[in-house]
Order: sequence, then C-alpha cells, then structure tokens
Amino acid sequence: MAPRPLRDSDVRQAAYRRLLKHAQACPDTLVIDELGLDHGSCRIDIAVINGHIRGVEIKAEADTLERLPRQVAAYGEVVDKALLIVDSKHLASAMTIVPNWWGVMVAERGTTQGVRFRRVRPERANKGIDPLVLARLLWRPEVQALLRDLGVLERDLRAPREELYQRLVSLMPLRKLSSAVRTALKSRTTWRDQQPLS
Repeated sequence: MAPRPLRDSDVRQAAYRRLLKHAQACPDTLVIDELGLDHGSCRIDIAVINGHIRGVEIKAEADTLERLPRQVAAYGEVVDKALLIVDSKHLASAMTIVPNWWGVMVAERGTTQGVRFRRVRPERANKGIDPLVLARLLWRPEVQALLRDLGVLERDLRAPREELYQRLVSLMPLRKLSSAVRTALKSRTTWRDQQPLS
C-alpha cells in the first residue's frame, strides 16, 4: 500500500516538533501561524520572531506553486530570513522561484511514516527589506506610541494610518524600526481578535 501523501498539517506539526522546538521554548521568541503581511494580502505559514523575523513557507505534496512567486515577493519585503519546506515533487520548480537567500528543505515520508527533513540550502540574510511594508505590520496604536516617543505632536497622530507609517519610516532608521516592530509583535496579548485596521 502506497504511503499517504504528506499534507500541510503533517509537515507543519513535524516542523513544530523538530525544527522549531528550541524557538518555542525560548521566552523571548514568538512563534505564530499565519502572520498577515501588508494588511493581510499574504500570510507567512509560520513566523518566528526573536532577534529577527523569520518566515517559514510550506508547500506540501497536495499544494501547488501558483502563489509562491507572490509569496516570495511579500516575504522579501519584510522577513530577515526565509525557509521553504517543500515536497520533493515541487523541489526543482521551487528552486527556480525562490531567491538564493531563501533556505530550502525537502519534507519526505520517513520509514516509520513520520516526516523527515532534508536540508537542500541554508538560509541567508535578506538585504531587500522595505521599511514601509515592515512598518505596516504594526497596528495603529503601536505606530502612534512609537511616534509619540519620537516627539510627534498628539494632533499629528490623528493622521490617516498610511501617513503615520510614512512618518515613522522617515524618522526611524531601518535597524531601529525592525527592532521596534519585533518588540511590538512579541508584546501583543491578542492576535486573532485583531484590532480594526482603520
């Protein structure tokens, strides 16, 4: 009898158990499923947030690579590192889509029906982060608090959200902005009951 194809949930559970065990145990690290990028236009399958933002994208056997180019572009604007975990049937095509700073792993069915991971390429640092898209990970009150700390007047904090993001990016170098975004994400007490985007 042929083994059952690996599903996204199989690969995700194995990744949590084996690849992300240390990150989950670290009190200064947030590991979250389905982190929305650019106000939800794209989602990171698993985001790991500590000293950097790392995105993990899973393409199981039943998945297609149709959305991968868009996901690669969206990840590239925000994450410091990215890892693609892919079924072997998608590997050759995926390698032509993901840039060379992405790490690549193959997920395979092990001999005991578990999931086995095989590293194809290590992750490297992303040099193409877009500060404005990174800032859009913040909720409006978080942006206002950062701007307030930078001395922006209360009346100016009532500006449209996009103006607040642009103001923040103009006042804060990327390194500090990146740190502030990570701190805000890790400080949130709620994720699913997200605040209104207005």
